[in-house]
This record gives sequence, C-alpha cells and structure tokens, in this order.
Amino acid sequence: MINIRFILSLACGLVGLPQVVEAQWAQQSIPLRAGWNAVFLEVNPSPEDCDSLFAGMPVESVWDWNRQLDSVQFLRDPASLVPGVAGWLTWFPPGHALASQTSLFILRDGRPYLIKLADNAPPTNWVVTGKPSLRRVNWQAGAVNFVGFHVGAQGPTFSSLFSGEPGLASQPVYRLGTTGVWEQISSPASERPRSGEAYWVRCRLPAQRSGTIEVDPGSRQGLSFADGIAEGALRVRNTSTAARSITIRLLPSANPPVGEAPLIGLVPMEYWKTDYANIAIGWEPLPPTLSFQGLPVGAEWNIRVGVRRPVGAVVAPGSAYQGLIEVTDDLGTRWLVAVSASPGSDAVVSGALQPSDAHNGFAHAGLWVGDAVINAVSQPAHPGNPTLPRPSGGEFNYRLMVHVDGGGQARLLQRAYLVRKPPVLAPDPENSGFNLEVEPARTVVVTEEGLIPGIIGNASVVGRRISSAAFGFGPPQLLSGGPFGSGTLNGQLTLGYDDSLNPFKHVYHPDHDNLDARFEQALPEGRESFTVIRQLAMDFTGIDPLGLNPPGWGESEMGGIYRETFTGLHRSAIQISGTFRLVKVAAVPELNDGLGSSQLSSMSTVR
Repeated sequence: MINIRFILSLACGLVGLPQVVEAQWAQQSIPLRAGWNAVFLEVNPSPEDCDSLFAGMPVESVWDWNRQLDSVQFLRDPASLVPGVAGWLTWFPPGHALASQTSLFILRDGRPYLIKLADNAPPTNWVVTGKPSLRRVNWQAGAVNFVGFHVGAQGPTFSSLFSGEPGLASQPVYRLGTTGVWEQISSPASERPRSGEAYWVRCRLPAQRSGTIEVDPGSRQGLSFADGIAEGALRVRNTSTAARSITIRLLPSANPPVGEAPLIGLVPMEYWKTDYANIAIGWEPLPPTLSFQGLPVGAEWNIRVGVRRPVGAVVAPGSAYQGLIEVTDDLGTRWLVAVSASPGSDAVVSGALQPSDAHNGFAHAGLWVGDAVINAVSQPAHPGNPTLPRPSGGEFNYRLMVHVDGGGQARLLQRAYLVRKPPVLAPDPENSGFNLEVEPARTVVVTEEGLIPGIIGNASVVGRRISSAAFGFGPPQLLSGGPFGSGTLNGQLTLGYDDSLNPFKHVYHPDHDNLDARFEQALPEGRESFTVIRQLAMDFTGIDPLGLNPPGWGESEMGGIYRETFTGLHRSAIQISGTFRLVKVAAVPELNDGLGSSQLSSMSTVR
C-alpha cells in the first residue's frame, strides 16, 4: 500500500503549500513599579515599536542588553547606566531630552529588558499583546547572562531548574531588588523565578537549559494549519533530572490587534489517541486537559494533533481559527504554543461571491495521489451470480493519480512530474544591471518528461516523478461525472489489441506480434491478442472507508468505494471492487503550466 504519510510530507516539503500567516494572540501582564524594573517578554508584541508600546505610560527609558558585545560583568546599580554605554541599546520617549540618542526601536519576544519608570510613578500594569514566544535561552559561557524563564505562577526553584547543567548549577543568580539594586539570591534551593521577570545568571560552562521541559511544534511560530494541511505534531521533551508529569490545555486566543486577521473562534483541534489497553485508537477531540504521567528523563512525548474544520462555516474575509496550547510540567515550567488554522476550502466567506456549480472544482483543484485497495473479484464460472465481486483471499493495491483543474474537471494520470519552475526575471528599467522578479517561482505538474526543459529552461531540475504501473496510457484521461469529492467519477481506458502496452502483446514473444507465420501479414484482433477495456468508477464517501477518519477528510484527503470492469481479459467481463484514498499533494490547478499551445500539441498532451 502506498505510504499516505509520505505523500503528506511530499505535499508539505516539495510542493511548498502556502502557510497561514495569521497569528494567535496571548496577553502578558507585567507589573511595573516606580524606578527600575527587570522584565522578561514572553510574547512578540504587536505593535512592536517602542513609541506605540509605551505611549501614555510613565516610562523614562528602556534598556536592551546587546550580547554581541562580550562583557562578563554587569552594573549592580542600573542608575549608573548612561546612554551609549557599551553593550546596551536604549529607548527614550519622544520629547525626552535624550530622545535623539535612542538606539532601541522595537522589542522582541524571549528577551529581557530594563524599564525605568518615573520615581513618582504609581504602580503600573503593563499589558502586552503578542504572539507567544518559543525562543530558548542562548547561554554565553564564561559570562553573566541577562535572561528570563517561561514559568507559571509557581515555577521550579532555581536549583531544580539548573540541576544537571554543570555550567549553571550552583552559580550565582541576581534579582533586581525593590531598592533598584541587583541582589544575589541567597537560597536558590527555595527561591523561584517569576513569570515576566529577568535575572542575571552566571554561566560557567556551555549550557542549553531553558526550562525543565522543552516544547517543539516544528516551528518557532507554533502550529500553523494552512489550506490543505490538517495534521501536525507537538513534541515535549523532559530536560530535567527526574521524571516529569506533563499537562496540555487548549486556551482561547486574545482578541487580535487592529489590522490582524479576524478571529473565527477556537481552533477545532483533535489528537490521535492510542489507548492500547482499552483498544481506543483513533482521532478524538482534544480534551480540556491532556496529561502524560512520568515522562522519563530525556524522553519525548510526541502528540499527533489535527484540525477538523467545520464544513460550510460562514467566516469573515481573511479570518482564521486561533488559539494557544499551554504546556506545563509538575515543577511549574510553562510554555505557550501558538495555533492557527485557515477556515478551509469548504468555508463560506461572508460578503464574497461564492462559486456555485464549480465550487468543488475550485476548492479541490490540484494533484491528488493515493491508492486503490482491491478486496473483491467476480468469478465468471460461479453458478450463482458470476458478475458479483466476491471477497478475495488477499488484497491487491495500486496507485491512483487524479488531477482536478480550476474548473473542476478531473483527469486520471499515469505519471506526473512535480517540478520547481524558477522565477522569471526582467531587467529593472530604473537600475541598470539589476533584475526584477516578474513571476515568482512555483511548482508545476508536468505530464511528459520532454516538456520539462520548455518549462524550466536551463535551470537544474528540482522535483519528483510519480507514476502508476497499474495503468498503460499516455496523455491524461478525462473522467466524467462528479463533482470531485462528493459524486462518482467514471472513466474508460482502452488498450488496443496492437498497443505495445497491451498485456497480451509481449515484445519478445513470436506469437504476440499479431503477424502471420511468415511475419508478412497483419492479423486481426482476436487471433493473437485482444483489446482490453477498463471501465472504472470512484464513489466518494463522506466517511473514511478504512474507519481512520483523519481530520483532513473531505479537504486534504478523499476516498470511498472503487469499482472496475475489465473486458477482453476473459470471455466474460470481470468485476473488481474495493476502496480508494487520495491525498492532495499539490494545489496546482493547471497541467503543464507555462507551456504554449504549440508545445503541448507537439507532445500530444491533453491540457
């Protein structure tokens, strides 16, 4: 059976489907007091410019430690900092006497900052909205590092946090005291880092510790489910020195900032449950709390997650499902992972012109690859019903490839080449010697190898060939019926008795040449070989015939009942049946895109 997961990886890696760029929003609340504050930003703020972030607040200056300048010391009294001091970037509010010396313009996630409020300022609660950060600490050995940690309301102690790291264990940690002076923490075994607070920590040797657990969704941007992508993975690794209990929760997103993608609602997430003891294996909605008890030291919990988008949901233009996954352990380390999902091809965009008859064609345009699994064959000699497919002793599978164009027309392919077409450049009329990109690079589905040079020119071939040995035809074959994804597609394939691909015509067998004994006269059909006609039908079903029911079913994965009738192999027609599944591997609505009609005609390729 063809590897469906391989096809999914092909869809994501080679083809380069567009990714969702919308964000998921968290709000970090940081209490500020008069004087100096050491803060750790756990979100990537929006807006990110300092003028907007601190507008209307009694902030006198903001300082960012620039670690590109190597210094192993820090100033115990922040009040001694002066603009332009080595290693620091500084922001002053507009209208400040030192505003012209500003060198810090934006704030970034996963970074510590010093914020100076006016000495007579009241306690201020600074609320920052942004994308949650997954940035890890980049320790500088042999130096004192300005850092913060992703922890909950009750985080791990400094000793448990640094346990097992020779470069950090038993090293001094400094906290900014209420008097505005840095003070060494006297009891690391009992004191804990606070959320949103920054510290100076001496690192003696190279270190990697960012928390007692680490979270990896595959991208520092989080989990992003673009159109056609319904599955992902979240890995949680135990980096502490003892077994950890892990808890996962799905949290709602904060309201998006002005100008960002509107919020449809919480991401409709599921996970792949594997409860072998109770024989409960399959996709289930993500519960309010999902836990793993006793994750061993150095081990990973790999959670397979997916998004099951509601069919026919009415959404605002440009909107997205958005949320946050909170990952915590029993010591108090806490990470937030951004999660977003496009509304999907079946969503109805409010206020937009909706395609009617061709909706499914537009929504599912592209190349689909999968397999047919045959498990029933008719028995022409059966005394009862010789045309009824009966269960076979085993299964036989072969690859299927279907292309759907922008108008919804489906074609059966025997082979396809997924080729990366380089960008088209043209001279820049305003800058001599420079070129402009007039057409971006894109993936093209090519039906004949000979057409590739006409598409990519002199560029190196980057791509993959996919073919099916079960079919013997050249140009793509039109399929009737449909629409693709919800109806029945029908097709007829004819192999002439003298076709070189006919199974009765063996190139090296003297009785398969359709010539008389003297090799002079051509013989009619039936003397040595027969024309073979295959009539196939693909009945799409709303439910996965294998019962797996993946989240992308109906959007990025399709399938149903497969039937085929063979004429010419036996005096009676032979019926076979089984199931089929297809996965969308390329959202490319046109075959041989970029070739002229003369080139296509010369290759006898159906467009």
